[in-house]
Amino acid sequence: MTDETDVPRPATGQLLSLAQACRPDWSIDELRDVLALARPDMTWGRVLVAVTQLIADPGAEPADLLAARPEAWRQPRRLPPPETAHRGAAAVRAALNPHPESDCS
Repeated sequence: MTDETDVPRPATGQLLSLAQACRPDWSIDELRDVLALARPDMTWGRVLVAVTQLIADPGAEPADLLAARPEAWRQPRRLPPPETAHRGAAAVRAALNPHPESDCS
């Protein structure tokens, strides 16, 4: 039985072959470069859907895949560690209550 996390499996070479067969007007080198840029931000399933939608759209270009990437600000982020807030609070206290430099003359 196949584990659900194993499907769909990346098949970049086959996807490029499909694009080349369906869209001879596209530069496969350009699509390969665009895939390399988009892939870190997208799951393989999302890449597969987005590229096939572009293949089916007569007015689409490979670079349109970059517009399908999720916006970074919508991605979940890990919270900073607590010491980050403590350092920030200490910096604010220091800025609000500057220690006068003593004149030791």
